[in-house]
Amino acid sequence: MNFTTAFISLLAAVQAVVAVPFGSSEAAQVAPVPVTKLVCDGDSYKCTASLNYGDGRWVAQWGTAVFHTSLFGAPDHDAAISAMAMAPVPVTKLVCDGDTYKCTANLDFGDGRWVAQWSTNVFHQGIFASEGAQVAPVPVTKLVCDGDSYKCTANLNYGDGRWVAQWSTNVFHSSAFRDMN
Repeated sequence: MNFTTAFISLLAAVQAVVAVPFGSSEAAQVAPVPVTKLVCDGDSYKCTASLNYGDGRWVAQWGTAVFHTSLFGAPDHDAAISAMAMAPVPVTKLVCDGDTYKCTANLDFGDGRWVAQWSTNVFHQGIFASEGAQVAPVPVTKLVCDGDSYKCTANLNYGDGRWVAQWSTNVFHSSAFRDMN
């Protein structure tokens, strides 16, 4: 079982590398590109951002926690989650918090109280700027992902507008992912 998992992981990595258009004109445009769609999956515990790049089949993907805001810790929590199919669903709102260093995506699923949450770095793009106000969850004004640095960056609606949240991600062509499954 471990050999099979390791082999599939290696195969996925090789396919992702082969799918990168080395030497093409697209390769120079991989630096931060806009996100056209963001969905999160409660089955795989991943969020996937569709990128406005190349043939439109490039995505960024990262691990996340997915939970219901009122069921957390309830006695029937496991039964409630296992009874619901949580395939990729659209994100209705995305906020990031400079106090907890987490981004939270509200999911268009069930009663609307399902969220995906992941760790992030929150920082100011200026040089050691300080902000006196509390950095509580704030709306995201722009989301881009970078195939060179393997990071997604969310511009935050806070202070002077130069605050961002940034997290590591996997960037790959979706045809390589579909071919594996």
